[in-house]
Amino acid sequence: MNDGEVKKERQERQQRKLIKAILDRDGRYLAEEDVELSPGERERFYRLVSTGVIHRDDFVRMVAGIKPPEAEASFAKIESSNYKRRILAYFTGVGFDNFEQVTADTVADFLKKYPNPYAFAAPKMDFLMAIKKSNPMEKYEVYAREMREFVAAVYGGEQEYAMRAKELLALAADWQIDEDAKKFAGEFLAAAEIEGDAWLQNGVEYRLTPELLDQGGLAPRFLIEMGGVEIALSRVFMADVHEAAIAYVKFDNTVYVRGYYRSNSQGMWRYLPDYIAGNGEIAWYGVGYNEESLTLPLKLQKQLNMIADKGIWSVPGVNMAFFLGGTARKFAGTVEEYKAREDNFEGAYYKEVKREPRLNFGWLSSEKRPPESIEVFGGAAPNFRNQLDHYEMRTEMYGEVAVRQFPSMDDEVRWMILERGFGLSKKAWVGGVEVNSPITSMGLRREWVSSGDVATPLYEYQSMTDGYGEEITGEASFVPSNVPGMPDIPVVLDDAGGKVPSGYLSMWNKYLKLMPVVQKFLYTWREG
Repeated sequence: MNDGEVKKERQERQQRKLIKAILDRDGRYLAEEDVELSPGERERFYRLVSTGVIHRDDFVRMVAGIKPPEAEASFAKIESSNYKRRILAYFTGVGFDNFEQVTADTVADFLKKYPNPYAFAAPKMDFLMAIKKSNPMEKYEVYAREMREFVAAVYGGEQEYAMRAKELLALAADWQIDEDAKKFAGEFLAAAEIEGDAWLQNGVEYRLTPELLDQGGLAPRFLIEMGGVEIALSRVFMADVHEAAIAYVKFDNTVYVRGYYRSNSQGMWRYLPDYIAGNGEIAWYGVGYNEESLTLPLKLQKQLNMIADKGIWSVPGVNMAFFLGGTARKFAGTVEEYKAREDNFEGAYYKEVKREPRLNFGWLSSEKRPPESIEVFGGAAPNFRNQLDHYEMRTEMYGEVAVRQFPSMDDEVRWMILERGFGLSKKAWVGGVEVNSPITSMGLRREWVSSGDVATPLYEYQSMTDGYGEEITGEASFVPSNVPGMPDIPVVLDDAGGKVPSGYLSMWNKYLKLMPVVQKFLYTWREG
């Protein structure tokens, strides 16, 4: 066999051993020369991963049991490359320009700080993105290659199995689409119930049906489980200026069709309970009791982001906003009348989600509290030294963003923090606070937290800035409206690759960076 075939065989052997080790919860399989998988074991493994029974943490724990090479052996593979020594010097605090001072002991220091490949994943990405931003592509490609070799030298077999784990997670997602979707899609579609009102376009009403969802390419394709509730998701598509998806929530033996969309300002995915209609458009997105009561749990956020990364679905000549609007109730009135409702509510959301928040830090309004006064004390405060989960995503408005989840000090709620940028230029804001409460037929948690001004986004509608906003500098451009016959949308291209629609202002300099809770996050995480 040639080198490529030998490498491929080794990787397949490692995959088999990792599957067996995870299924049997026995890391000793990784030390075997090879293992055999019985018929159906790989399929069972993929199903358990794709439905959330096997988590990323299971891989992390298994891989963390592999000992890295001795520091001297690792350093012998590093010392001949100035690039690798610079990487080592940077991440151990020796200093980028003092790379000649690194030794085998520096490798040991690195492993104390980043004991496994997963601990190094986010800092590694931040470093490479900073290199890419400030250097020619040729230099970035050199650093990317040297970083791969550096990580392989430092972590050895631990890094190899981390790569196999990443491959298996991707294979599970692909298997689910190609195989599992064929099994559950028909079941979910046949039982689907749509509670949304008729969509109005050019004076004609159109009702969403399971058949139209299937014809539009929005049948169930991804399946996850949360709190005993199965949720199947469609592809991600564009509904006007928002990314959106259709959810099929199997709740009490009934499959409910729900609509999700990504908030441009907050960057997080929300449920759409109702809306005010225009002619063939969602003129205003309903906020329910409070926008934060509509924020989806982190597990759904991650899954939707993964689907979005696979590409945005579209059907030429079709107004895709119809599919989102068709899942929701239509409110006949003005925004002021909508917000002034007292008990005149319709729809499952108002029956299943609690009206009052579990915790109330205030209500988000156009009258902002002074940023210096916005602090969270006691048990509800976020514990930024205990990251529970994280993932990276790309949004139209913000470009590349990292999402991190932290528990509160009393472990009652989970804080979601969004960040972008590097080092001293890093910016952050609160994406939401999740309560570990039962899942509803919308895929939402039954209980929620009102964060108020704590959850002020990086870019905010001008009407909500109360004088704290600043103009966003950048090149003027346009993006397609995604609604047939509608003009393109003017945007500003900011310095991080975001496409910011007109009407938004930056809340960073005068507000967010003066907020104590944001300052504490940056103090803990600015250096990765």
